[in-house]
Amino acid sequence: MSRERCTRLLIAGLCFVLVWTLAALLTGHGLPGFNYFYNSYSLQAQAWLQGRLDLEDGGLYEWLELAQLDGKYYVSFPPFPSLVLLPLVLLFGAVTPDGFVALAAALLSLWHAMALAEDCLPRRREAGLWVLYLLLGNGYLYLCLNGWVWFLAQNLCFCLSLAALHHARRGRGGWALSCWAAAVGCRPMAVIYGPMLLWILWRQLEEREPGCPPLRRVRSHLRWAVGPVLLAAFYMTLNVLRFGNPLEFGHSYLPEFQTYGSQFSLRYLPDNLLAYLAPPMVGENGALRLQSADGGAAWLVNPIFWTALAAWIVSLRRPGDGALRVLLPVLTLAYLTVILCHRTLGAWQFGNRYLVDLMPWVWYGILCWQPAEDDRFTRWNLPLMLLGTVIQFLGTVAVYNGWY
Repeated sequence: MSRERCTRLLIAGLCFVLVWTLAALLTGHGLPGFNYFYNSYSLQAQAWLQGRLDLEDGGLYEWLELAQLDGKYYVSFPPFPSLVLLPLVLLFGAVTPDGFVALAAALLSLWHAMALAEDCLPRRREAGLWVLYLLLGNGYLYLCLNGWVWFLAQNLCFCLSLAALHHARRGRGGWALSCWAAAVGCRPMAVIYGPMLLWILWRQLEEREPGCPPLRRVRSHLRWAVGPVLLAAFYMTLNVLRFGNPLEFGHSYLPEFQTYGSQFSLRYLPDNLLAYLAPPMVGENGALRLQSADGGAAWLVNPIFWTALAAWIVSLRRPGDGALRVLLPVLTLAYLTVILCHRTLGAWQFGNRYLVDLMPWVWYGILCWQPAEDDRFTRWNLPLMLLGTVIQFLGTVAVYNGWY
């Protein structure tokens, strides 16, 4: 790594850690530590080490989202984070240092994002700005302050998605596809972006192996499938053993969905779309208030999507990259449609946390679509970067402190 690159990474890292630390102190989280309350993944890992698939005393954890079937209680979330926590459970039991895991994932996200930005941007000196915009200005800050079960899964998915894109951009197909499969094991809807990852890898192979017949090219890289196939086999086997369905992670057996309605339905879409489009509320004192339940005002608190739209429009004037211009918007709209068909939009939160799953992929499009001629696109987006960061910081502090 060159000295300039190391300096850019260090500056971006220090800026992120400073904002993260200030937010942690102001929200009452303090320094990262051990989680003993919302620790579903650690409890699941502990159960595995005991030779069980269910939680022995699952009925005692009334505050956790546990699937219930035949009188047994199971963790209802996709299992990859429990694999990450297995070594820590061996050392600490079920009270694991999830706060440190959350911070470590955030720092890994920053590292992969910086590497990706420097590979894609025509002007590397701007990489730090775009990385901080992604991490601080669009909902991720709220998720990475602690290791609670809901947020840890999204934090790891965010990190693994960036890692998959970084490795794909470098042509490391085995690592890219394995990281993507791990991200699916955190947030199953990440499977939607598989075609985009395959397209990036194919483009890399075309550049490295010009003239190679497509079928021979595929056969010579079948080893790339080993990691994702093994992870998929693990997920499906676990699901069959617990719920008799290779695609069922357990959410269908949550009391919430058995009582109030199915997990996914088209009838949820109109209300969820209106929630995302809703403007901020005006409080009694005239102050603007943003929703802290099921999100809201996505057009205001997630400016990265406006940036992506602008970058996409700019790219239409240039030849090349036609596949990305079509593939990324189509997959993103498909992912968004699935989110809008979910019964809730993420419950208690700030920043529309379900939308954070899309952001590494959308951000990659922004990097690729920027004009190479000058830095005007970056300068035009500076107000959005500043606005998004201020809103995310203040909103995160307000919601964690229960101010609204």
